[in-house]
Amino acid sequence: MAMKNNKILLVDDEAGIRKVLKITLESFGYNVCLAPDGEAGLKCFILEEPCIVITDIKMPGIDGIEVLKRIKKLNPETEVIVITGHGDMDLVVKSLQYEAADFITKPIDIGDLESAIIKAQDRIAISQNIKSYMDDLETLVQEKDRKINESEKLVTIGQTIAGMSHAIKSIAGGLKGSSFVLEQGIELENRDYLKQGWEMMKGNIDKITKLSLDLLNYAKTTKLNLQLENPNKPVREIMQLMKHRAKEQNIIFKLAPCTQKKLVFMDCEAIHNCILNLVTNAFDAFDKIKTKDEIKKVNILVKSEKDNIIYKIQDNGCGINDAIKKSIFNDFITTKGVMGTGFGLMTTKKIIEEHDGEISFETEEGKGSSFVIKIPLRSRA
Repeated sequence: MAMKNNKILLVDDEAGIRKVLKITLESFGYNVCLAPDGEAGLKCFILEEPCIVITDIKMPGIDGIEVLKRIKKLNPETEVIVITGHGDMDLVVKSLQYEAADFITKPIDIGDLESAIIKAQDRIAISQNIKSYMDDLETLVQEKDRKINESEKLVTIGQTIAGMSHAIKSIAGGLKGSSFVLEQGIELENRDYLKQGWEMMKGNIDKITKLSLDLLNYAKTTKLNLQLENPNKPVREIMQLMKHRAKEQNIIFKLAPCTQKKLVFMDCEAIHNCILNLVTNAFDAFDKIKTKDEIKKVNILVKSEKDNIIYKIQDNGCGINDAIKKSIFNDFITTKGVMGTGFGLMTTKKIIEEHDGEISFETEEGKGSSFVIKIPLRSRA
């Protein structure tokens, strides 16, 4: 790989050496810039931007070592060759420590000069190749990351479409079945069939409504309505909302509110929906339990911990199996079989993360689950 230009800067306080070396270097095909001292050399370097600098070490004012140091600071990729006298080995070592490409001694041998320049060119080529390889590698990594991200998005989209298809197919099948039962009830004038068909129809209408709302909630991109709120407010509303169902299902439903006077920045309606989803899941977790002897419990705990408000929703229901819990927040899945849409936990996680919060859970199949929401008291934005 060639140098970006063919300029060489020669810095030497002896006019005779500058004249001879200029003729020699121009005969090699280089465009030569001359400077009589270190200060002039640095100014010329900034103006001309040569790829190679040849400088005498011993000069009045700014010496060659200082010229080397400053040039490397201005542009580390520039290669500097130093000219020394016999017996200046300490200065030679010092110049090499400051990353000089090579050194030549006076009186200057043309062969040594040409060899030093070739060595400097080789160093430039190696540096350029390394930079090129690093740029290519960075591009490859970025391209790979992009493809991985695209692949992950496609997988997620595929899973979402598959899950939605399954949910819609299930609802369509239910509607078809309920309409058949209703038709039989009308045709046979059978009141039991009519009642059974209508109950089936209502169940599937509820499913359509929930699927539509879950889709809207998950796709919602409007900004959160963040306000300072009492963290107990959404859970007290949920206690009122769910107490009748708890009574119907014989579930002991209790709240341990936060006793400290704390206010949290949150969208109260959005957090209400998140906790309601988790509480509803907890209630549904008892539907799969075969034995009815055990006392059914769902508890909500609200507490202040450091700079966060913690919501904990616990149940002693069926728990979640290993196959589902590995990707419960990330994939289009449901723990409710045909009764679920698969969007609830995905939407909950999305809302909590929009609050700069975290959601986690612990579960054991057959023994219950515990979901924990952590929301910072104040927005980190």
